[in-house]
Amino acid sequence: LTTDTLEQAQEFLDSLEGAAAAVGLHLNVDKTKFMAPNIEVETLTARSGEPIQCVEDFVYLGGHLKSSEHDFVVRKAKAWAACHKLKSVWETGLRRSLKVQLFRATVESVLLYGSETWTLTSSLERRLDGCYSRMLRMALNVDWRQKVSNATVFQQIPSASENVRSRRLRLAGHVHRHPELLANQLLFWDPDRGTRGRGRPKLTFVDTIKKDTGLKSANEIGKLMNDRDLWRRFINARTLKPP
Repeated sequence: LTTDTLEQAQEFLDSLEGAAAAVGLHLNVDKTKFMAPNIEVETLTARSGEPIQCVEDFVYLGGHLKSSEHDFVVRKAKAWAACHKLKSVWETGLRRSLKVQLFRATVESVLLYGSETWTLTSSLERRLDGCYSRMLRMALNVDWRQKVSNATVFQQIPSASENVRSRRLRLAGHVHRHPELLANQLLFWDPDRGTRGRGRPKLTFVDTIKKDTGLKSANEIGKLMNDRDLWRRFINARTLKPP
């Protein structure tokens, strides 16, 4: 459930509990959490009167909601674990094409799980690309002392940051073309309540989409997304380039 105010959140929660009770279900208060970014925290309560815990971060479908950086750190650790489990395969004389297919199906898929929603700063993109490069070199059994360039190692494989950019734009275009989805209402959502904290503002998903497309207007981006073929060609022209 996503709302602009805690009052709306309480109304939605009451409606959800009512609908659940009608079919014999109940809300597990211990497993129910809520986040209230950039606003003063008040209390949400279940129908039983028990308070709902407010948390700083929450794991939803395997991804951390608060910070793309924290989510990346978690995914990186899991990807390295997957990469090391296949070390015996990487050290064999298996031809490059099969190693690349296995690497992208296992290690890359673990590293980039949920990356469609990441908001990456330039610094975080460099960390992601560096991590991906080291993993790929391990998979291809290329030692750093051999002084092999990234162009030789990657060949036609796109960098991780370009892959993330392509995934993000494809997801955004799909969501925009389906107004029946809840995510459609959040794609270009601009909150009208709360205040950003001191310091440099955090990068939002809308900011990231504008950066990816090079366009400054959400309306202009939306018009481009409406044409699926045009949007696909636009994505291919701006992403999926080898490093």
